[in-house]
Amino acid sequence: QLVKQSQDEVVDEVTWKISPVNERLQAVSKYTPEVIKALAASSKINLSPIRSSGNKETCLDKVITSPTPKVPLSFKRISSARDVSGQSPFRTPPSYRPDKVQRVKDIERIRPCDNLLLRQNKKALLELLDQVEDAIAVDDVTVCNNNTYSFKVPQDLIANELPVKVNPTVERTKSDIPKEVVDVFSSNYLVLEVSELRSADSSDAPCSSYKVLRLLNEQTGEERAVNLHNEWFDSVIAPGDTVHIIGQFDLGGNCDIDHNKNFLIVHPDILVSGTRVAASLSCPRRTVLDERLKNNDYSIIALTGTLLHQIFQAGLTKENPTVNFMEDYAEVVLQRNIESLYACGVNENDVRKTLRDAIPRILSWIKQFKNTKVIDIEEMAWAPKYGLKGMIDASVRVKIQSQKDDPEEKIMPLEFKTGKAPYSQASSVEHRAQVILYTLLMSERYQKAVDSGLLYYLRSDQTQGIVVQRSDLTGLIMRRNELASDLLKALTLQQLPPMLQAHGGSTESSGLGEAFDSLSNHMTSSHSKFLCRWDRLIDLEAKETELLKKGVLQSHRLNSGGLSSIVLDASQGIPHQKSLNDNKFVYHFIQQDSSSSLSGVFDASSSASLKNDLDFTLRSGDHVILSNQSSHQIIAKGVISDISPIHVSVSFSKRLRIPGSSSTAHDLSQQVWRIDKDEYVTSFAIMRFNLVQLFLQNDQSAHLRRMIVDLEAPRFDSGSLVSQDPAISYVWSEKSLNDDQRGAILKILTAKDYALILGMPGTGKTSTLVHAVKALLIRGTSILLTAYTNSAVDNLLIKLKAQGIDFVRIGRHEVVNEEVREHCLSAMNVQGVEDIKIRLEQVKVVAVTCLGISSPLLANTRFDVCIMDEAGQTTLPVSLGPLIFASTFVLVGDHYQLPPLVQSAEARENGMGISLFCRLSEAHPEAISALQSQYRMCQDIMDLSNALIYGDRLRCGSFEVANSKLEFSGLNCDLPWLEDVLNPRRPVIFIDTDKLPALEARDQKIVNNPIEAQIIAEVAKELVKNGIGSEHIGIITPYNSQANLIRNAASMTSLEIHTIDKYQGRDKDCILVSFVRSTENPTSCAASLLGDWHRINVALTRAKKKLIMVGSRRTLLRVPLLKLLIKKVEEQSGILTVTKKDIYRKSELKRCSQMR
Repeated sequence: QLVKQSQDEVVDEVTWKISPVNERLQAVSKYTPEVIKALAASSKINLSPIRSSGNKETCLDKVITSPTPKVPLSFKRISSARDVSGQSPFRTPPSYRPDKVQRVKDIERIRPCDNLLLRQNKKALLELLDQVEDAIAVDDVTVCNNNTYSFKVPQDLIANELPVKVNPTVERTKSDIPKEVVDVFSSNYLVLEVSELRSADSSDAPCSSYKVLRLLNEQTGEERAVNLHNEWFDSVIAPGDTVHIIGQFDLGGNCDIDHNKNFLIVHPDILVSGTRVAASLSCPRRTVLDERLKNNDYSIIALTGTLLHQIFQAGLTKENPTVNFMEDYAEVVLQRNIESLYACGVNENDVRKTLRDAIPRILSWIKQFKNTKVIDIEEMAWAPKYGLKGMIDASVRVKIQSQKDDPEEKIMPLEFKTGKAPYSQASSVEHRAQVILYTLLMSERYQKAVDSGLLYYLRSDQTQGIVVQRSDLTGLIMRRNELASDLLKALTLQQLPPMLQAHGGSTESSGLGEAFDSLSNHMTSSHSKFLCRWDRLIDLEAKETELLKKGVLQSHRLNSGGLSSIVLDASQGIPHQKSLNDNKFVYHFIQQDSSSSLSGVFDASSSASLKNDLDFTLRSGDHVILSNQSSHQIIAKGVISDISPIHVSVSFSKRLRIPGSSSTAHDLSQQVWRIDKDEYVTSFAIMRFNLVQLFLQNDQSAHLRRMIVDLEAPRFDSGSLVSQDPAISYVWSEKSLNDDQRGAILKILTAKDYALILGMPGTGKTSTLVHAVKALLIRGTSILLTAYTNSAVDNLLIKLKAQGIDFVRIGRHEVVNEEVREHCLSAMNVQGVEDIKIRLEQVKVVAVTCLGISSPLLANTRFDVCIMDEAGQTTLPVSLGPLIFASTFVLVGDHYQLPPLVQSAEARENGMGISLFCRLSEAHPEAISALQSQYRMCQDIMDLSNALIYGDRLRCGSFEVANSKLEFSGLNCDLPWLEDVLNPRRPVIFIDTDKLPALEARDQKIVNNPIEAQIIAEVAKELVKNGIGSEHIGIITPYNSQANLIRNAASMTSLEIHTIDKYQGRDKDCILVSFVRSTENPTSCAASLLGDWHRINVALTRAKKKLIMVGSRRTLLRVPLLKLLIKKVEEQSGILTVTKKDIYRKSELKRCSQMR
């Protein structure tokens, strides 16, 4: 082990002895955070077993529950019954709690190979330390010479303390909060080692044992020790886990966590909702499944509860609400949720009666609690400190009357339940748990003690007061920790919590008996392997996104990334709700220094700002998180409604409010804000649900399994094509179609299972689909149109609209193209469920994105054909979703262009980057109909992609396309080399920068090339000067940072400058490509983005008449595919080498050397 533990038999204090490795680790940790990461990586591999204290029953194994406290409406002080032993009912059920010996065995089963890998990692770490020891100066690092580690006391020694103090005698929460506890984001710790010890007064009692965690602060390199006593001893923690400590470390760097003080949060970066934690008390397995799968089932009971919540909240916020107001608002709520009513198959009149019947009880409660002031409703609260998040029904301020003292005012959560007060202990415990967890979230959000909550049951008209006990918090936080571990285990190991034993069942069968076989015997071994493999791939990708989530929280701490230093635009004022039915409040933000543009979103104003360059670009329709930049407090979630280089507008469901503030217009305008993309909005739950749907026991799923899993050959109608079918007659008579397009449509019309359309660049794929839709409609076929992106869906719909074809577009208003928004139901005068039925029966074409299929409008809907565009870019699990809705499907794409975007390298290497289109194309080439006549590129540009990718299968659709050239009003350039570049008789030009000082610039992971950026900008300006409109010019580069540099250098906002990935599906008359990479000793470029032939293909096939490439010929020749490209350009006499003499004759380029 790197750090040896000094442990005597009977000691109260644990000390850590230093090994020579630890001295070096301490010395270099400040300068080489990679070493810390290496240690963390090696520690995570070592799932070393924790020594068990045996099978003796501990004093923690008993679960004692207390009855649900009921408080009358006229109560004076909120109280909560508590059992005499002081234990909380919020404990893991005995039927679920794993046996400690079994846990050790589970760990030991995977230990041998892991330990080998661990030794290899530690050996590599030692070698790394030996190499850097002599090279790194450690003048300011003092290492003690004695054998015992001497902890220094840094300024941040005191960790976050729970915002309540506990009196061990009565264990009631106090309302004083330490002044020093203000930082929400203190350090997390890496667990290096876990051991079990006995206290000095050890006896046979198992409670005398305690667990010791040796921790490492990954930011500072400092070590700490935490001792887990009492119930905390049972926490399941392994080396490599991340923990957060809520409590104080003493001067020796130790912290005790026991029944009376401090808390341990395991995996704090996994934010678990309070609702999930409460639900897991009864069944952890179901809770994990609910978190992992997005279910499309619609329940009228759940929907009615949602509607009553909204009415109740409206009554709370309305001053002196009346019956008329509440009934009017009930109509608004019904209208807002009309699509969900349609999905439930109910009429709004039936639900209206239920809502109106509840209004008198709601008003009665509001009047009886008239002294209750509502602070906020649906308050979003994130507490990374506790690893919790939640949406609080209502945050209220309540006056509590005491017999002795003056009235006491408290803030607390109010949880609203639409049913009766439960008779069962389990339901009661779950509801109380929600309230208690909300008090914890509010304590963190308001930075003051919140020790009480209200629980109101509508149907039984009962109100319960909940007082938080220390034992309750302990039980719930431990349950939260166990749930976080369960979620992580499901994500990384595909292991779910065990099934709870059903009544009358056995341990082996878990009560399922033959039910399991009856539900799974339709699956073959190959089906099971397919399911497990893709479930694993989805989890690998989800795990990568977990790191992005962690990055969002990290960016809040470090003020890095995101869109920072923005303020509300005072000239726009504070938005007001236009009507009851308008549930949107749009706020406009500008840069704090209004003279500058929004850096990080559109461009960087200097090369220095590129250090915070984003991996994403915010755009209209994105879900975002708004937070306070100085306090790091997350305020609200919203959707970008409009964005430009100088402002961003965000739509929220309610007015912005700063906790603990009056939140006036002046208060809000004084705040400095930041916006981050909400990485929590992910598709993984939908992907898993789609995968499960594929293996259901029904005819549609069985058919898809045969096609997709078993790879059965697709069938096509072999009947005569010259029959009386009017659809086929239409195809043969349509003069605008070429032979390829006509063949593709006939393939679609004759498909019994599926057809694949290979749409090569510029081959008129969208036009072909429009005619295919028209032909299918002639038959009366119902069609589901889908694609991964909104833009692809809308591009097709715009052309259908031009042909007079009616359709319904399903999607959020913010992300739908303006030209087709009128086809959204939200834009129509839909008054009730019957109107929706009539509208959907009228149209045969419905369009939605692949991830939008969970819309309630698609509930219980079937189509004859599903046509999916962008199928080559869509992952297999995402593709499955729309296919479930149709009998036959058509995939349209080009797997020679960009594959699905997969963040996880491991998932990509194991096949997640292989689309369903690619899988079926390789299995059954006979199902493919290729579009090969292209109408985009001139001959010379097309020849490049033919030579590199398509094997001369592409051909120009006409003589005019083959010979098209840029047309200048009169070519007049200041420099000869620019005339050569713009020469319209040379459609392909490669500007070689090898004779310039044009090496790439690197800053950590960011790479760019200032000289190339300036050359690209100069060529673009020259094109515009000579009469080529900027709207006809596009600039492409593989790297975000280079795109930002070019934007700054070109200073033309009308120029479209994007990465390769964002240019797929687009084209321009003239395309400029900056390859960026240029090194004196090129060795690694083949493994970079330039080595991805899919991306190179996209870059080369965007230009219609002129393709201008800039790069280092010497560097690019090291990439095999680009070597072929250079050779082909040489054959076309398109290489142009520029020198210093050529470049520096133009004064504007003299500053190039200063940009590096």
